[in-house]
Amino acid sequence: MYILKINYFIRCVANNNIRTILCSSVRLKSSYFKSDSVIKRHLPINSNEVYKIDKIIKNPHKYFHTTPKRDGLFTVIITPLIRLSAFLFGRIFKKWYTSRTDEEKKIFWQKFHKRKFIYLGILGLYLFSIFIYYISHLKYNSIIDRSQFIMLSDTQKEELAQMVYENHLDQYGSALISKDDPVYTKVLRVVARIINANKDLPHFQNKTWTLAIVDSPTKNAYVLPGGNMFVFSGLLQITENDDQLAIVLAHEMAHTILNHPYEQVSRGIIIDLIMAIPLAVVWALFPDSVALYFTFTGQSIVNIFCNLPYSRSLENEADIVGILLAAKACIDVREAVVFWGLMRTLIELDIEPKQIPWLSTHPDHGDRERRINTFMDEALKIRNLAQCPRISSQDPREAFYGRSRSEMESQLKEKGIIF
Repeated sequence: MYILKINYFIRCVANNNIRTILCSSVRLKSSYFKSDSVIKRHLPINSNEVYKIDKIIKNPHKYFHTTPKRDGLFTVIITPLIRLSAFLFGRIFKKWYTSRTDEEKKIFWQKFHKRKFIYLGILGLYLFSIFIYYISHLKYNSIIDRSQFIMLSDTQKEELAQMVYENHLDQYGSALISKDDPVYTKVLRVVARIINANKDLPHFQNKTWTLAIVDSPTKNAYVLPGGNMFVFSGLLQITENDDQLAIVLAHEMAHTILNHPYEQVSRGIIIDLIMAIPLAVVWALFPDSVALYFTFTGQSIVNIFCNLPYSRSLENEADIVGILLAAKACIDVREAVVFWGLMRTLIELDIEPKQIPWLSTHPDHGDRERRINTFMDEALKIRNLAQCPRISSQDPREAFYGRSRSEMESQLKEKGIIF
């Protein structure tokens, strides 16, 4: 899988005959915002230019789809709707069955036994329809060398992305850092560098990236399905340089260009459609307390053995593709190993809470550190093919692993991470 990813990026670099200067321009325009105060804090990034404020457009309808968000809303409510329907069907059947006399119950089971093949046929048709729908919506992704199940139409993707985006603006609008803040300027330069280096990739084209920085100690960053980046100031505190920041942002951007959010939504709906049958049976046959226990247990089993491993596999994909995006942007990708080593150290120092790997949506920090390190030679080849300036002879990995525990603690105290 990794070989194909490398070959894909080699072809993209080789096809980029005219090498543009990194971070040469990013034009800023406004997006769909609730007020002028938010417009000033959160501006879209156009990857065709660099870091030049063109103008603030205050008419959102020029750039955003104005159709009522029925498709996006349906995508959000379909999962609880499926579960509610299965629950109601089971409860209604149980209520009807318990109200029957013993003779009526006997007649019911006799009829059921006679028609069991019809019912089995209906069940088989239901499952077969799901299977056909699933395989008919598989799309091959050349970067990750696998097919992805994405059931959402382009309109549904746009509406869902816009809905999620607006919810996040409502949640963090008052905490967004102004575009005039030096911190915003710093992060914007890093983002522009990644975008401009990878705009030849078809996955980057026709996408409007936006950047918002949230004044919060949370050590996190993410990119919404529509390309809307949210970076928390706590992450800026923990990253030691722009290269580490670029590694994190490239990872989050990789999730978006790989359509991971839409893939997760689609997969969750299919799983709920399959689980609706046993859910309805449980609520039809057992008392409410027992049915509730089986429902919780079943969902936990599906989550532990199906959803969480799948989520961790997507994180691994985004790690590798993000490293390659950063390599094309001439980032010192060796800093990725240092960053995840630092995150591992925070847990070892009891600064960050420990996680049980098989109960987490993300891989263990130490595992990511080791896996990325084994991939580093290939990433550096991509960097060289991109005609980047010669990388420093001082390997940051050696400096990091050469630090003692006391030196680590001292540096973290200087940064205000340890008090």
